[in-house]
Amino acid sequence: MKMRTHILLLALLATSCFVKSNKNSAIIVTRVVKGTSAGTPAVCTYNPSDAEFDFANVNPAVVSGVMGVVISNQLTKTDSINTVLRTDSTIFSPHQVVADYEVIGGPIIAGQIIPVSGASIGGGGSSTAVLTPFFFPPAVKALQGTIRVTFHIEGKLDDGTNMKSTEHEYIFITCNALGCSTLCT
Repeated sequence: MKMRTHILLLALLATSCFVKSNKNSAIIVTRVVKGTSAGTPAVCTYNPSDAEFDFANVNPAVVSGVMGVVISNQLTKTDSINTVLRTDSTIFSPHQVVADYEVIGGPIIAGQIIPVSGASIGGGGSSTAVLTPFFFPPAVKALQGTIRVTFHIEGKLDDGTNMKSTEHEYIFITCNALGCSTLCT
């Protein structure tokens, strides 16, 4: 009986470590933050420590819905392991977001590829905001209503390995009135 308990426990532990296929649990999307504008001319800044709002209002005809996607790199730094070259191959450089758009009660547009801009993220728990224009693809500019966007970020490590982040969902509510969305959204 004791052996069966150990085997069952071992099987449960083994299955608890699985992540969705071809996604990596070391590159984590932690939240989506809105930008704040300051200065003249207005410059948008995206602070990775800001809180995530439940949703964002956006007018896709006027702005591209730029949001800061905060990702955290949980890979262990390799510069202490590689004492000869003293390099860190765990630096993640994001290059695109792959997003699926679902209008609540309406159509679904899947597999939209969106180029992103943002700094590379070092390993060891570092995080930064990756600027993502969610309403940049022409196919989604005409969507109206409440839209759920499910996305992940793709990029490369400094050693050339292709990586995908965990998936994240965010809600956008479209509006057509002037001033319904800010300059930084």
